[in-house]
Amino acid sequence: MAAVAVLGLLWLVLGAPRIRVTGALGPADTYDAIKIALTVVAGSGGVVALVVAYRRQQLGETAEAREHDKALTERFGAAAGQLGSDQPAVRMAGASAMARLADEWVRERQMCIDVLCGYLRMPHAADPPSDEEALTAWQRERVVRLTVLRLIAAHLRDDSPQSWQGYDLDFTGAVLDEADFRRARFTGGEIIFIKTLFVGHGRAQVVFDEAEFAEGAHVYFRLAEFRSGTLRFNRAVFNGGWVTFDSACFADAQVNFRDAAFTAGEILFEDAEFRGGRVDFTGATFAGTTVNFGEHHLQSIYHTVPPARFTGGIVDFSQAADFSHPPYFGLQEAPSGLELPPGINIADLP
Repeated sequence: MAAVAVLGLLWLVLGAPRIRVTGALGPADTYDAIKIALTVVAGSGGVVALVVAYRRQQLGETAEAREHDKALTERFGAAAGQLGSDQPAVRMAGASAMARLADEWVRERQMCIDVLCGYLRMPHAADPPSDEEALTAWQRERVVRLTVLRLIAAHLRDDSPQSWQGYDLDFTGAVLDEADFRRARFTGGEIIFIKTLFVGHGRAQVVFDEAEFAEGAHVYFRLAEFRSGTLRFNRAVFNGGWVTFDSACFADAQVNFRDAAFTAGEILFEDAEFRGGRVDFTGATFAGTTVNFGEHHLQSIYHTVPPARFTGGIVDFSQAADFSHPPYFGLQEAPSGLELPPGINIADLP
């Protein structure tokens, strides 16, 4: 078809000459035939040249892409090797290199993020050791881990040049004593803090202030332990995501949801244990989110999830700004440690 199109175009370029198909050819006819033949040969050669040039360009682009992927793979191996170094400074350099690679290598961004999260899941003592040499090593490793957390959190904010919002983050079993997720937006993906230990040392804090848990995000604090220190969700917005603290343990920790907005989505505290410390909802607005501290039936997994247990801690709703869509407790009497807004009878709550 291409050849036919070329021949037709050449015929038009030549002025649509007429060629007689009967009788003897005159000198003019012979001349026209020679012109057409020469033009066809030249045109065919041009088509062949174009095809060859296109094919050469295609092969060149394929080779260039292959070399680019090879270079990215080599960078990945080098960054991973640095993360496994014995030297803390080299490990920090490896974390930065892996984050830069994640920014550039969109096709394998999740893999690079998984490596950074995997580093945080490596064993790390929750409390500083007493031995001086071991303490120095612990402190250096802590600096590396804080660097990794800062790199991840920075990519979850709206002002990040390269956003990692919507990607999976797996911190299962990690030990976190300081992390700043301030203004992070969780817009999708699986954000997993299952069995994560949040432990405070001095003034160290884990901060989710002004974070947004949007529709499509699934955040798991299941079986997490909050031991001493402070965890903050101040002015955080829960507007469609699914966040679960089920079976989590709050032990002598200060957890603040001050001025947080619960407007949509679901937050579960089923089977959570409040064993000391304080969970503070001062100024929070409950205007649409389903917040569940009560018993829950899940036939597909198990028959019943027990309600939250109050065994010494304080969960304070007394200063909530808006209680129009209150949490579910499933209780007739408020247990010791559960403080409700004035005039609210727990038996009257849905």
